[in-house]
Amino acid sequence: PWARIDDNDLIYLNENFKYKAICDEIERLHKKGQPVLVGTVSIEKSEHIAKLLTKRGIRHNVLNAKNHEREALIIAEAGSKGAVTIATNMAGRGTDIKLGGNPEFRAKRKCGTDATQEEYRKVYGEEYKKWRSDYEEVKSFGGLYILGTERHESRRIDNQLRGRSGRQGDPGQSRFFLSLDDDLMRLFARDNLKSLMAKAGMNTGEPLYHSLINKAIERAQGKVEERNFEIRKHLLEYDDVLNEQRRFIYEQRDSILEDQDLVKRVLNAVEEIVEDLVEEFFSSKEDFNKAGETLAQELKENFFYSLKLTPDQIKELGEEKTSEAVFSELKESLFEKVEKVGQKQFNDFIKFQYLKNIDNRWQEHLEILEALREAVYLRSYGQKNPLLEYKLEGFDIFDKLVMDIKTNIARMIMKVQISESPAEKYRGRGVRGATAKHSEVSQFGTGGGNAPSGSKPAGAQVVRTYPKVGRNDPCPCGSGKKYKYCHGR
Repeated sequence: PWARIDDNDLIYLNENFKYKAICDEIERLHKKGQPVLVGTVSIEKSEHIAKLLTKRGIRHNVLNAKNHEREALIIAEAGSKGAVTIATNMAGRGTDIKLGGNPEFRAKRKCGTDATQEEYRKVYGEEYKKWRSDYEEVKSFGGLYILGTERHESRRIDNQLRGRSGRQGDPGQSRFFLSLDDDLMRLFARDNLKSLMAKAGMNTGEPLYHSLINKAIERAQGKVEERNFEIRKHLLEYDDVLNEQRRFIYEQRDSILEDQDLVKRVLNAVEEIVEDLVEEFFSSKEDFNKAGETLAQELKENFFYSLKLTPDQIKELGEEKTSEAVFSELKESLFEKVEKVGQKQFNDFIKFQYLKNIDNRWQEHLEILEALREAVYLRSYGQKNPLLEYKLEGFDIFDKLVMDIKTNIARMIMKVQISESPAEKYRGRGVRGATAKHSEVSQFGTGGGNAPSGSKPAGAQVVRTYPKVGRNDPCPCGSGKKYKYCHGR
């Protein structure tokens, strides 16, 4: 059965009256021997009450996430006779406070870690007998007293604080001490309530209490909870926009990682770009010759492709056949690169570039959306729905992002020039057959024998055997620069 008594809240004119009443109540209960759990909403307020109790000489413990080492001990002894415990938020701690203390904890603390099972049982039996008498005594005092110093915005936290007392049929008592200066009371109380209380003679520290006031405060808490729920719901709707975009990007990324033929993706993007450029040529209102120059310039900038068709020939072929002709040549050019490098190596290269581009652009996109989210609230002044504006603009920005990634990769891959590195030239056909020609052959070191003099005729062939060229070694070309700054770029 429920044995806890939940008294009506006491409302004071200001915080000074409230804290004086709290300290008076704690002092009364401490002298009586009844354990008290004081609930506060912040560390600052718990420390303030602790200072007031210290001035009065009342022994107490503070549980505010600063005493990690002593936290278990404080909770274990919070129900012992005359204990005063100040806690910031007991709601989430999920611990039962036993009246009279915790005999199991006391026995473990007394025995230590080296005690045998028999020794522990003996000590526990002694501690249990002591606890039993203390339990009955504390129970006769009325059990654990919960003293709330302020109402939380959430009723759940207040109820959980009260729920520390009166557990498993034990007696208990709870009461909240409030003032008109509390955060919640500022939302609940009208401006003229303070003056009315002062006129009623409550400026001397007399409290106001009634069950109707309790219900009114609970209704105020309900309104705050509803408001907070709407805020969270609204934020979630904004997050949903980003989550959809994130899901699409991650799906694309996963498909690229698994794709063994990324050349097809590149060709599809190239085809789209070519079709768009040719369509612009045919829809242009400029002179055909000028439009042809623009098309040629665009193809050169995008793909390093030189257009062989004249504007008249393009006009004669038509939009579709022109796109096919240009794309066919670009496709052939790309296949030549694949053939030189190898299918797997070229696919890995495209994959690396794709992933790098996606990751960099996605980070930039997140920053842009965050800035948009902050700015879009101002549009409510223009009678526009900020969420709808965010969704529309966010979609446009994301659509542009996807297109940019696709076209940037296509342009970059088409512009890649395949060439053999200097190191490969020297070691590709075997180290023994490597040769080097240079007019100033004296700059090359020799494996043995005397170095050739500088008077050797230009064009003389010198055969050298040398190991792999290191990045910090002199370049074999004889420029005097390090290999990484010369032909190793």
